[in-house]
Amino acid sequence: MEQITGVIKSIRYKNEKNGYTVCELKSENSHITMVGIMPHITVGENIVAKGAFVSHADYGRQFKVEDMERRKPTREDEIKEYLSSGFIKGLGPATAKIIVDTFKEKTFEIFLKEPLRLSEIKGISPDKALFFGQAFVEHESIRSITMMLQKYNVPSNIADKIIKRLGANAEELIRSNPYILLDKSIGFDFSVCDKLAASLGVEPYSKERLKSALLYILNASCAEGNTFILKDELFKKAEKLTKAEQEYILDAFDALNLEGRIFIEKRFPDRVYTDTLAEAERYCAWKLEALKNRTVHSLFEDADELIRQYEEENDIFLDDIQKEAVKCALSKGICVITGGPGTGKTTIIKTLIYLFNARGLSVTLAAPTGRAAKRISETSGWEAKTIHRLLEVGYNYEDEENPYFFRDEDNPLSADVIIVDEASMIDIVMMSALLRAFPEGARLILVGDADQLPSVGPGKVLSDIIDSGRFPVIKLKTIFRQMEESLIITNAHLINQGLVPSVNNEEGDFYFIQKLSGKDTANTVVELCMRIIPERFGFDPLRDIQVLSPMRKGDTGVNRLNELLQQNLNPEQENKPQIIAGGTVFRTGDRVMQIKNDYTMPWTMMDDNGGWIDGLGVYNGDIGIVIDIDTRSEILTVRFDDNRTCEYRFDQLDNLEHAYAITVHKSQGTEFPAVVVPLYGVPGALACRNLLYTAVTRAKKLVVLVGSPDLMEKMVRNINGKKRYSGLKERLGGKIN
Repeated sequence: MEQITGVIKSIRYKNEKNGYTVCELKSENSHITMVGIMPHITVGENIVAKGAFVSHADYGRQFKVEDMERRKPTREDEIKEYLSSGFIKGLGPATAKIIVDTFKEKTFEIFLKEPLRLSEIKGISPDKALFFGQAFVEHESIRSITMMLQKYNVPSNIADKIIKRLGANAEELIRSNPYILLDKSIGFDFSVCDKLAASLGVEPYSKERLKSALLYILNASCAEGNTFILKDELFKKAEKLTKAEQEYILDAFDALNLEGRIFIEKRFPDRVYTDTLAEAERYCAWKLEALKNRTVHSLFEDADELIRQYEEENDIFLDDIQKEAVKCALSKGICVITGGPGTGKTTIIKTLIYLFNARGLSVTLAAPTGRAAKRISETSGWEAKTIHRLLEVGYNYEDEENPYFFRDEDNPLSADVIIVDEASMIDIVMMSALLRAFPEGARLILVGDADQLPSVGPGKVLSDIIDSGRFPVIKLKTIFRQMEESLIITNAHLINQGLVPSVNNEEGDFYFIQKLSGKDTANTVVELCMRIIPERFGFDPLRDIQVLSPMRKGDTGVNRLNELLQQNLNPEQENKPQIIAGGTVFRTGDRVMQIKNDYTMPWTMMDDNGGWIDGLGVYNGDIGIVIDIDTRSEILTVRFDDNRTCEYRFDQLDNLEHAYAITVHKSQGTEFPAVVVPLYGVPGALACRNLLYTAVTRAKKLVVLVGSPDLMEKMVRNINGKKRYSGLKERLGGKIN
């Protein structure tokens, strides 16, 4: 193995995800092109690299790096070049020269230990001095951590997340407990942490290792939608993951229990919860029972007359079940109204708003997502807020995965009636937060379709409330005349009854195209979005057509379809700005989706009067279009479908992914003019009725299914989707206190 030494003069290419870099090194006698995994190297650094010279067919002689050691610059000219290389924003060559001329060989020490002294230089304020110092420390920490993790094939951009979560002393924390990297906001896989831990001398039977494995499995189960995991399942997975005997695992389990980091249900000791989900489930059960048992002073003895007046004024007719739903909501502390598409849920919401207002009661309308809130606002004519916005979400910098809400028991909401649309999307944590802020004496009305997929987050709140048999529930079944002509509505109800939908009506709005392979299915999806649907139906490929896949992987999964759709709908062009972030190419015009809640992201939006509204927070599942990429300021701008505009720094782009195709789960609570659903190679756990039903009911004007008719029939008949563990139903039934 050969060795070269020199100073990095320029960086020609860098892959931010895997750290692969092409750079120029100035050695004593020559300039050398170096290639290899070199994350977070900086112009001006002294490098000792080991590897071998190779000859590239296009680029000639290069040095392929196998191992590398960084040495801080020692000469003043090298220090100036290093400081002005761009890793400290606002510190250019002129400022770097003044700093080095002032502090000489102590420059690095000043940045690390006494950054405030930088303000001794004219033009550098105390705030800027501290900013420079912090940026320097973070850069050094990231470099150090990246080098430590490099041998375990950890993407170099992960180091930024680690520093953000753990702070400047991250390396020290990792060395003392490498399993700290399993933190949800960092997202390490257990096997990677395990290799790192072994290299740092952690024993296989270490209690900290086994406790971390148990929590990792429990949190993974919660991420799949469960509020608890069965103890036997937890132990079997832990044995498989750690290769440790059960006695050691049991010892670690008992330690977690004593520490209060897990919760064991006394009535059902085989159920293991996180403390957060156990508390959320218990609180929801208690509060829902309290709402049910509360006496409501009726103001609606003349409800029949009020309903008749509303029908006359608005030229509509409510059938008997709809009237029953309205009367139930008027007279109960809590009421559930459920039904499929076209059964009149929105009509009932509009009627209730009218009637409550007629008696001077204030009504708050909410929905789980921005798109759902926007839709019910437009159809009802009444402003709706997301539950996050309603509860006035705040941000905990110590625990970014768990925000807090300004609205709670001590600061409840101000409303006489709260109506929540798309209630099937509410998970147990969000329901708990809503109920904690619920005003004394108010009514709660939950409206939704219980046959859709359950929430993305843990629990199955709406179906548990209904199945408990403890609450007034009105089930709407009638499809109204104006909806009967739609095959989308008709077929949705056929699917829900276990019947194969009617397809290929030449003049209809519901089609099926048979394909014999995954690749043919994917290519047909692209052709539909590019040409066939826009030409035949006039829909815009980017704004009107949404591809919904049951899965992420495979030829017809979201990942592959997004690659194909971007290539064809928004190809690379000479004058079209683009940026590669984490291996993903983002271009202006791309359809993108936020993939995690960010409670601090600023946004602006024009109001109806032409003024501007400012706010904070973008949420998992928000979809929009990239409208600008500024490579100078390193800002990518997205306009979301609800017209909020957000600016993302390039180092925030791991919060976005392409959304030409999204999973059916991510589409919950939203509607699109046209929906294309690939049905090929769907795994058994996903090939179920409620997934197909949810996909079909996302469409307002057109559905096209593409793929295997046998798979479609299998999904229609399969009611046994993936089992989801939840204890709310039993708590509501009094089986668990």
